[in-house]
Amino acid sequence: MYVKKLNLLVLLILGIVAAQFIFPVSAGASCKQENESLGTVIIATVEGDSHTYGKDSIATALEEEGFEVIDLGDGVSAESFAASAKENKADFVFSFASMSTTMIRQIQIEEQLKAAGIRDKVITGVGGSLITQTWADRIGADIYVSGPEDAVSRAKSALLKSNNSLPKTRNSANESAICKSLNV
Repeated sequence: MYVKKLNLLVLLILGIVAAQFIFPVSAGASCKQENESLGTVIIATVEGDSHTYGKDSIATALEEEGFEVIDLGDGVSAESFAASAKENKADFVFSFASMSTTMIRQIQIEEQLKAAGIRDKVITGVGGSLITQTWADRIGADIYVSGPEDAVSRAKSALLKSNNSLPKTRNSANESAICKSLNV
């Protein structure tokens, strides 16, 4: 009985050693090195609004999918959105408003980004309990998000559209799928 278990252990170790030759170094390590960030996201709730549940869940989802998320918190001025986006060379600016009295701040964010000279360099997204696609279109936002999954898919889609191809430092779709299947 002891000999059978020892033989099984030896075969298991040999299998591990053989696998290391077949799959060089560590696929997980190479995925982490190559997939540093899909893009930088500035995210916050607009000035005068303290509802953060939607913003927080979307920030978490974006971060889990490989975006670098800079959460400015709640009650953030339009000027702070623009300054942070410029300072961090953001790819995205997501603003959230959950009250009719604070929705106007999203227009001001669009204006501040233009004034800072970076509106054409960032993808803007809007969300919140009262926000709709019609509102996003009306104020000139690039995307409207209704929830975490929607935010991730629209952000990735917007990146593909704006870049027309992923930069060299980012994984191709196949490499990304491999990394995802390895849970890395």
